[in-house]
Amino acid sequence: MNKIIIAASVLGTAAAGIFWYMKNRQRADAAIDDMKKAARNAYDRVSKRAAEASHKADRKVRESLA
Repeated sequence: MNKIIIAASVLGTAAAGIFWYMKNRQRADAAIDDMKKAARNAYDRVSKRAAEASHKADRKVRESLA
């Protein structure tokens, strides 16, 4: 009887550990996805601003040479 109780405890602990791991893995994956989206948005914004600045500088150069 004692061995059955110990085995059930070990099995229950393992099941709880697996459940906890799977729960936290999904949360971590969601957080990583959010960070990827934020990084992509930041990159897109900076890229857009850099392109605008480049076009503006080109226009100023062309205006000054004309």
